Amino acid sequence: MGCDRNCGLIVGAVIGAFLAVLGGILMPVGDMLIQKTIKKEAVLEEGTIAFKNWVKTDTEVYRQFWIFDVQNPEEVAVNSSRIKVKQRGPYTYR
Repeated sequence: MGCDRNCGLIVGAVIGAFLAVLGGILMPVGDMLIQKTIKKEAVLEEGTIAFKNWVKTDTEVYRQFWIFDVQNPEEVAVNSSRIKVKQRGPYTYR
């Protein structure tokens, strides 16, 4: 007992409408749950996951800085000469 073309179109339309209604309901509910979780866990208060990760990370975190020293500032200011710079660094901090 098969389903003809009209039956298939009706079944497809009903399933599509059901999924559209379900998505329309779940999108705001899911968004609300995500916002609630973010407000609860992203705050740096003792007892939250964010606080635990902020106090002690699992990996070492390093910052690197490069400083460029202008070697000819007077010539640049007076004659608009080409800038000569010397790279200092990287300075690495944990």
